[in-house]
Amino acid sequence: MSYDKYRVSVEVLENGFKVEVPDMAAIAKKQAEAKKQAKPGCMPSCYFGDLTKCYAAKTVKEVLKLVQASLEQMPEGEYDTAFSEAASKK
Repeated sequence: MSYDKYRVSVEVLENGFKVEVPDMAAIAKKQAEAKKQAKPGCMPSCYFGDLTKCYAAKTVKEVLKLVQASLEQMPEGEYDTAFSEAASKK
């Protein structure tokens, strides 16, 4: 089961920044629940909802730290991996 909404958002506020990142733990939990409920040979189709975490940051340095940590937790694209594998075979 794939969750395709991996969005990072930074909003400038009067006194800092609002940073929204995917909640990877919540996404993993929802994926596990959907997998348990799946019937053999059938891919479950469900709406996971908005699974994000919001943070406040005072400086650009804090924003970058939050964004970098989030990006490091995101999975690599399945299509990118599949293309690399296909392109490497002769």
